[in-house]
Amino acid sequence: MKKTMIQTLIGMMALCLMSACSGNDEDGVDPINSNGAHTYDITLEGGGKFSGEVPKEVMGTYNPVMFVEFNEEANGELLTGILVDAGKFQFGAGLLLDGNKRPSIVGTGPGLVFGEWGSEDKYRPVGPISISLKDYEEHHVSAYGSEATAASYTLTFQGDFKLGDDGEEVFVTGEVVIAAP
Repeated sequence: MKKTMIQTLIGMMALCLMSACSGNDEDGVDPINSNGAHTYDITLEGGGKFSGEVPKEVMGTYNPVMFVEFNEEANGELLTGILVDAGKFQFGAGLLLDGNKRPSIVGTGPGLVFGEWGSEDKYRPVGPISISLKDYEEHHVSAYGSEATAASYTLTFQGDFKLGDDGEEVFVTGEVVIAAP
């Protein structure tokens, strides 16, 4: 009885983690990051670095981390999502994309935030920062029974950031690669 309950729980957890996708994989090679992982490499001036990778697949199925959808209030497409390297790192993005897919931070939205996993204080931009996307591609996915648009890209950024409300400003350069399905 106990073994059956454990097997059922494991099966239910696996179903919750799974998502199916259909992408544009014509030649069998991912256009971004064919090593099978999302990656991040962020350097803080004066020391400090966040670097690592997060598997793009969970149990053999693509796990999208960044989504694109039209937002009426912003009158444009928003690129939003969270990349989590459990126990180590968290990265969040909420960027407005213009007609040429150039990102910007608008209003008081999340913009870019990153930092140690599990910590309430995260690094946030202080004033304008430089942000660019390359190799941007949209992919239609089915996640947990709902259709969505996920994005793969390389995001580079630099500028002054501050840890929480009381941290000192520090110059940051970073690159985050979100792998294609």
